[in-house]
Amino acid sequence: MSGEEPAIRHHPGRSGEEITREMAETAAGAANAMFGRDTTLIDLRGLVSYADYFVVTSAQTDRQTRRIAEEVIDRMAEKGYRPRSRRIDEESPWISLDYLDVVVHIFTDEARDYYRLESLWRSAPQERWEG
Repeated sequence: MSGEEPAIRHHPGRSGEEITREMAETAAGAANAMFGRDTTLIDLRGLVSYADYFVVTSAQTDRQTRRIAEEVIDRMAEKGYRPRSRRIDEESPWISLDYLDVVVHIFTDEARDYYRLESLWRSAPQERWEG
């Protein structure tokens, strides 16, 4: 990992929960700015060990999903957050950006209906992002 920036910049005086909430809100706001549809935050804290939040959004076309992903990456980078991994395939209707404690899922509308992450995690608190 030499020469790579950390996924999360150090924030003195702030709790991990405050930081991950800010990350989720930043990603959701970026998705909405690019016309992401039905952006939802799924609060996974206390349910799984691998993430605190999923941010789920969708768009009508593959091209729009890629534009949303670019905006999320740019806005997160402005705050010092870098994705640990990203899966952005030309042929895929599902993009994922993994920021460790926050994972962003960007679907085409059709793929979102098929995978139904919100239904899969229906026991987790969910918040429709209006911000």
